[in-house]
Amino acid sequence: MCIDEQLLSSYLDGELCEPYKSQTEEHLSYCAACRARLDKLTAVRDLVKLSSPSDEKLSEGRDKVYALLEKKYLGEKKKHISFIRRRFEVSFPAMITSAAAVVVIFVGGFVLFGTNSHQTSEIVPSFNVQAGTDNVRFVSNRDQGLDSYSLEEILKYLDSKGYEVDISIKGLKPLEHKDGKATSLE
Repeated sequence: MCIDEQLLSSYLDGELCEPYKSQTEEHLSYCAACRARLDKLTAVRDLVKLSSPSDEKLSEGRDKVYALLEKKYLGEKKKHISFIRRRFEVSFPAMITSAAAVVVIFVGGFVLFGTNSHQTSEIVPSFNVQAGTDNVRFVSNRDQGLDSYSLEEILKYLDSKGYEVDISIKGLKPLEHKDGKATSLE
């Protein structure tokens, strides 16, 4: 089996490492077809090396390219200014005339196409609501306050909500024991 082109090119460039290098050399020693292909690749490589330009020719070409670029893009040429970056100079009378024209057009639009009462009623709805006993409902009545509830009902409600209530009555003093603590009347 003969050596493929990629392996032969790597051998020619000196990029093969052992054991592939020694196997390739052994194969080239007895295979005339692979030696002929290696000779052709060597001839192409030598031809490319001879046809490559010298450093002097490269520097001359580089200088020509730089001169062309400098002449075309950096030379003294009137630059094209875009519409957005253009500078507009307007005289004072022209500016006043333009402002007056805008005002005339604005006022003329209202005079010719202004709104009248018929148009306004179509655009904005009107509301004519009067408050009275027919359309007002009282949410709370001042007659129904805490006075309508008994003390027991108020205490039960507060107890259901988790409040602790201490009741004292004016003019009534709690009973005291001999040790100085107050007692409750249960």
